[in-house]
Amino acid sequence: MIIRVLPQLESREEWLAFCRREMPYCLIDHPSCLVDFQTHFLQLTLFENVPEVRYTLGSRRSMEPAWQLIKGCNWSLTRLIEGLASLDFGSNVRDNGLLGLEGELSARRSFPRDAHLHSPASSRLLAPLKTLPQHWCAHTLSCLLANEQFRDWREEQEDASLSAAGVLLDMLDHSEQWSGRPFGPRLQLCYRGQVLASLIPELERYPSEPARRGLLAAPSR
Repeated sequence: MIIRVLPQLESREEWLAFCRREMPYCLIDHPSCLVDFQTHFLQLTLFENVPEVRYTLGSRRSMEPAWQLIKGCNWSLTRLIEGLASLDFGSNVRDNGLLGLEGELSARRSFPRDAHLHSPASSRLLAPLKTLPQHWCAHTLSCLLANEQFRDWREEQEDASLSAAGVLLDMLDHSEQWSGRPFGPRLQLCYRGQVLASLIPELERYPSEPARRGLLAAPSR
Protein backbone atom coordinates (compact mmCIF):
# COMPACT_ATOMS: atom_id res chain seq x y z
CA MET A 1 0.00 0.00 0.00
CA ILE A 2 1.09 3.60 -0.50
CA ILE A 3 1.28 5.48 2.76
CA ARG A 4 2.32 8.98 3.75
CA VAL A 5 5.67 9.80 5.31
CA LEU A 6 6.01 12.49 7.98
CA PRO A 7 9.34 14.12 8.86
CA GLN A 8 8.84 13.81 12.63
CA LEU A 9 6.44 13.67 15.59
CA GLU A 10 8.03 15.96 18.15
CA SER A 11 5.25 18.34 19.26
CA ARG A 12 1.65 18.32 20.45
CA GLU A 13 0.51 19.96 17.22
CA GLU A 14 2.20 17.28 15.09
CA TRP A 15 0.62 14.46 17.10
CA LEU A 16 -2.85 16.00 16.88
CA ALA A 17 -2.50 16.54 13.14
CA PHE A 18 -1.37 12.93 12.76
CA CYS A 19 -4.37 11.57 14.68
CA ARG A 20 -6.81 13.69 12.66
CA ARG A 21 -5.90 11.74 9.55
CA GLU A 22 -8.44 9.29 8.21
CA MET A 23 -5.91 6.58 9.07
CA PRO A 24 -3.44 7.52 11.84
CA TYR A 25 -0.83 5.28 10.27
CA CYS A 26 2.39 6.76 8.85
CA LEU A 27 6.08 6.25 8.32
CA ILE A 28 8.30 8.72 10.17
CA ASP A 29 11.64 9.85 8.80
CA HIS A 30 13.28 10.79 12.13
CA PRO A 31 13.48 8.54 14.03
CA SER A 32 12.99 5.92 11.34
CA CYS A 33 9.82 4.06 12.29
CA LEU A 34 6.22 3.20 11.53
CA VAL A 35 3.60 4.71 13.84
CA ASP A 36 0.17 3.08 13.99
CA PHE A 37 -2.39 4.49 16.43
CA GLN A 38 -4.98 1.76 16.78
CA THR A 39 -8.19 1.99 18.82
CA HIS A 40 -6.58 1.82 22.26
CA PHE A 41 -2.97 1.09 21.41
CA LEU A 42 0.02 2.91 19.99
CA GLN A 43 2.18 0.61 17.89
CA LEU A 44 5.74 1.61 16.99
CA THR A 45 7.88 -0.38 14.55
CA LEU A 46 11.54 0.69 14.63
CA PHE A 47 13.87 0.24 11.66
CA GLU A 48 17.18 1.25 13.24
CA ASN A 49 18.28 -2.33 13.86
CA VAL A 50 17.87 -5.68 12.15
CA PRO A 51 15.61 -7.42 12.91
CA GLU A 52 13.08 -4.64 13.34
CA VAL A 53 11.59 -4.10 16.80
CA ARG A 54 7.91 -3.42 17.48
CA TYR A 55 6.45 -1.93 20.66
CA THR A 56 2.72 -2.09 21.40
CA LEU A 57 1.65 0.35 24.11
CA GLY A 58 -1.72 1.11 25.64
CA SER A 59 -4.75 -0.30 27.40
CA ARG A 60 -7.60 -2.60 26.44
CA ARG A 61 -10.15 -0.19 27.93
CA SER A 62 -9.17 3.27 26.75
CA MET A 63 -6.77 5.23 24.58
CA GLU A 64 -6.11 7.62 27.47
CA PRO A 65 -3.06 5.72 28.85
CA ALA A 66 -1.35 5.92 25.45
CA TRP A 67 -2.05 9.64 25.25
CA GLN A 68 -0.73 10.16 28.77
CA LEU A 69 2.44 8.32 27.81
CA ILE A 70 2.97 10.59 24.80
CA LYS A 71 2.26 13.66 26.93
CA GLY A 72 4.62 12.40 29.65
CA CYS A 73 7.39 12.26 27.05
CA ASN A 74 6.76 15.92 26.25
CA TRP A 75 5.12 14.97 22.92
CA SER A 76 8.45 13.71 21.61
CA LEU A 77 8.53 10.46 19.69
CA THR A 78 12.33 10.45 19.99
CA ARG A 79 12.15 10.65 23.78
CA LEU A 80 9.50 7.93 23.89
CA ILE A 81 11.60 5.55 21.82
CA GLU A 82 14.70 6.26 23.90
CA GLY A 83 12.73 5.40 27.04
CA LEU A 84 11.48 2.15 25.55
CA ALA A 85 15.00 1.17 24.48
CA SER A 86 16.20 1.56 28.08
CA LEU A 87 13.67 -0.92 29.49
CA ASP A 88 14.38 -4.55 30.28
CA PHE A 89 11.33 -6.36 28.99
CA GLY A 90 12.49 -9.73 30.24
CA SER A 91 9.50 -11.94 29.48
CA ASN A 92 8.52 -9.61 26.62
CA VAL A 93 5.75 -7.95 28.63
CA ARG A 94 6.01 -5.21 31.21
CA ASP A 95 2.92 -3.77 32.92
CA ASN A 96 2.55 -0.41 34.67
CA GLY A 97 5.26 2.00 35.73
CA LEU A 98 6.41 2.51 32.14
CA LEU A 99 8.58 5.62 31.92
CA GLY A 100 7.35 6.69 35.35
CA LEU A 101 3.64 6.50 34.51
CA GLU A 102 1.15 4.51 36.55
CA GLY A 103 -2.24 3.07 35.68
CA GLU A 104 -3.49 0.63 33.06
CA LEU A 105 -0.67 1.21 30.60
CA SER A 106 1.04 -1.92 29.35
CA ALA A 107 3.85 -2.45 26.88
CA ARG A 108 4.86 -5.40 24.75
CA ARG A 109 7.95 -5.84 22.61
CA SER A 110 7.97 -8.12 19.58
CA PHE A 111 9.87 -8.72 16.36
CA PRO A 112 7.55 -8.32 13.35
CA ARG A 113 7.63 -10.62 10.35
CA ASP A 114 5.45 -8.52 8.09
CA ALA A 115 5.92 -9.06 4.37
CA HIS A 116 7.28 -6.07 2.47
CA LEU A 117 8.22 -4.13 5.61
CA HIS A 118 10.55 -1.29 4.65
CA SER A 119 11.83 1.82 6.37
CA PRO A 120 11.23 5.37 5.11
CA ALA A 121 14.82 5.42 3.84
CA SER A 122 13.90 2.79 1.26
CA SER A 123 11.01 4.88 0.02
CA ARG A 124 11.09 7.49 -2.67
CA LEU A 125 8.79 10.32 -3.57
CA LEU A 126 6.30 9.73 -6.34
CA ALA A 127 5.55 13.28 -7.41
CA PRO A 128 2.38 13.96 -9.40
CA LEU A 129 2.86 14.38 -13.15
CA LYS A 130 2.60 17.89 -14.53
CA THR A 131 2.69 16.89 -18.19
CA LEU A 132 2.17 13.66 -20.12
CA PRO A 133 5.54 11.99 -20.77
CA GLN A 134 6.66 11.03 -24.25
CA HIS A 135 7.52 7.54 -22.97
CA TRP A 136 5.54 5.70 -20.29
CA CYS A 137 7.96 3.76 -18.11
CA ALA A 138 7.25 2.11 -14.76
CA HIS A 139 8.24 5.26 -12.87
CA THR A 140 5.91 7.62 -14.74
CA LEU A 141 3.11 5.05 -14.50
CA SER A 142 3.73 4.74 -10.75
CA CYS A 143 3.50 8.51 -10.30
CA LEU A 144 0.23 8.55 -12.21
CA LEU A 145 -1.31 5.72 -10.18
CA ALA A 146 0.04 6.77 -6.77
CA ASN A 147 -1.39 10.27 -7.11
CA GLU A 148 -4.67 9.03 -8.64
CA GLN A 149 -4.26 11.19 -11.74
CA PHE A 150 -6.59 9.10 -13.87
CA ARG A 151 -10.18 8.06 -14.40
CA ASP A 152 -12.14 5.26 -16.03
CA TRP A 153 -10.00 2.32 -14.84
CA ARG A 154 -10.68 -0.72 -17.00
CA GLU A 155 -9.51 -4.33 -16.78
CA GLU A 156 -8.55 -5.69 -20.17
CA GLN A 157 -8.36 -9.38 -19.31
CA GLU A 158 -11.57 -11.31 -18.65
CA ASP A 159 -9.99 -13.74 -16.21
CA ALA A 160 -8.14 -11.10 -14.18
CA SER A 161 -9.28 -8.98 -11.26
CA LEU A 162 -6.94 -6.01 -11.03
CA SER A 163 -7.04 -2.85 -8.96
CA ALA A 164 -4.94 0.26 -9.47
CA ALA A 165 -3.38 -0.21 -6.01
CA GLY A 166 -2.48 -3.83 -6.75
CA VAL A 167 -0.92 -2.96 -10.09
CA LEU A 168 1.04 -0.14 -8.45
CA LEU A 169 2.50 -2.44 -5.80
CA ASP A 170 3.65 -4.94 -8.41
CA MET A 171 4.98 -2.12 -10.57
CA LEU A 172 7.13 -0.85 -7.70
CA ASP A 173 8.47 -4.35 -7.04
CA HIS A 174 9.01 -5.36 -10.68
CA SER A 175 9.50 -2.13 -12.58
CA GLU A 176 11.34 -3.82 -15.45
CA GLN A 177 8.22 -5.84 -16.33
CA TRP A 178 5.84 -2.87 -16.78
CA SER A 179 5.33 -0.28 -19.50
CA GLY A 180 2.57 1.90 -20.88
CA ARG A 181 1.42 2.79 -24.37
CA PRO A 182 -1.20 5.25 -25.60
CA PHE A 183 -4.25 3.83 -27.36
CA GLY A 184 -6.45 6.69 -28.53
CA PRO A 185 -7.50 8.68 -25.45
CA ARG A 186 -6.62 5.74 -23.19
CA LEU A 187 -3.36 4.55 -21.74
CA GLN A 188 -2.73 0.82 -21.73
CA LEU A 189 -0.77 -0.77 -18.88
CA CYS A 190 1.35 -3.65 -20.12
CA TYR A 191 2.98 -6.44 -18.15
CA ARG A 192 5.66 -8.24 -20.17
CA GLY A 193 4.09 -6.77 -23.28
CA GLN A 194 0.57 -7.98 -22.46
CA VAL A 195 -2.16 -5.39 -21.91
CA LEU A 196 -3.72 -5.98 -18.49
CA ALA A 197 -5.55 -2.72 -17.81
CA SER A 198 -6.18 0.71 -19.25
CA LEU A 199 -7.22 4.14 -18.03
CA ILE A 200 -7.59 7.75 -19.08
CA PRO A 201 -4.92 10.08 -17.65
CA GLU A 202 -6.29 13.17 -15.96
CA LEU A 203 -3.47 15.35 -14.71
CA GLU A 204 -5.86 17.95 -13.32
CA ARG A 205 -6.23 15.62 -10.34
CA TYR A 206 -3.37 17.21 -8.44
CA PRO A 207 -2.98 16.15 -4.75
CA SER A 208 -1.85 18.53 -2.03
CA GLU A 209 1.28 16.45 -1.35
CA PRO A 210 3.18 13.83 -3.36
CA ALA A 211 2.67 10.20 -2.51
CA ARG A 212 5.58 8.18 -1.28
CA ARG A 213 6.07 4.55 -1.94
CA GLY A 214 5.87 2.24 1.04
CA LEU A 215 5.77 -1.48 0.47
CA LEU A 216 4.03 -2.33 3.67
CA ALA A 217 1.49 -4.91 4.66
CA ALA A 218 -1.72 -3.49 6.12
CA PRO A 219 -1.74 -3.59 9.94
CA SER A 220 -3.80 -6.16 11.75
CA ARG A 221 -6.73 -4.72 13.68
